[in-house]
Amino acid sequence: MPIVFRSKLRPARYNLSASQLAAECMKASNPRFVRIGAVLWLVCVLMTCACGGGGQSNSANASGMLSGNWQMTLTPTTEPSPGTSNIQTESGFLLQSGNSVAGNIVLQGATVCPGLGAASGTVSSSTVALTVNQVAQTVTLTGVPTSDGSSMAGQYSIFASGCGASNFGTFTATQVKPLNGSFQATFTSGEFIGQIYTFNGSLTQGPNSGMSYATLSGTMTSKNAPCINKFSIAGEVSGTSVVFNFLASDGSSQGSYRGTTTTDGTTLTGTYDFLAQSNGCYGDAGGVSITFQPSST
Repeated sequence: MPIVFRSKLRPARYNLSASQLAAECMKASNPRFVRIGAVLWLVCVLMTCACGGGGQSNSANASGMLSGNWQMTLTPTTEPSPGTSNIQTESGFLLQSGNSVAGNIVLQGATVCPGLGAASGTVSSSTVALTVNQVAQTVTLTGVPTSDGSSMAGQYSIFASGCGASNFGTFTATQVKPLNGSFQATFTSGEFIGQIYTFNGSLTQGPNSGMSYATLSGTMTSKNAPCINKFSIAGEVSGTSVVFNFLASDGSSQGSYRGTTTTDGTTLTGTYDFLAQSNGCYGDAGGVSITFQPSST
């Protein structure tokens, strides 16, 4: 007999379609929506067509060693205040064509000026120089890539021109492997103690078009999940940040996942929230771990 969740019926709260993101961005500041504010903010930044901001689309045929999904950590030389962090992060996709690099990068973390910016620069065998024009500020990064282009490190500076304060320091960057292949997901309920269930599925990451994110799509099924045991997946990845919707066969949102991936693209960890259903299932939320299976080829 399927388990019927006991929690109060909850309305559908997740819809990552561009037509509704602008309204949800506004709702996220209301205490009623604090639980999902972070994921909506990230999606709003990534899907700039819905919440403003510029972007550029570059040729997906660029195949230089720096072409890919990047997670960057910026550490200022100034010490943070006690009990706080001054670490900022940049995430997004770069495309290298010859000695030129371009893309779109999202600034987050300990900053009063988060936002999307177009990146451009040059690369040689020994140096990388990038300029990112973000919200009322310009970020400049100069570093040294590894021989295989999997990481780089160097110096950065932020020139504030209307937002925040100028600062400088060091940065490290790691290229995040694509999320592709078969996986097993373990869901641990935070509302029903002892309830654990598994899904098997597959995920495919869309092409690198030089935007701040790439799309994710896939399917997943379960033999022991309560109420619903089959979903399709639609989402996005930027750096190590991952968000996606669980969708029913009619395309309606049944819940969402938000979390992070390891840089080698083998493991996702985060939280899930399944929505109430008309068949009497009232939803669930908790933690989830997703592990990709080694390729047989």
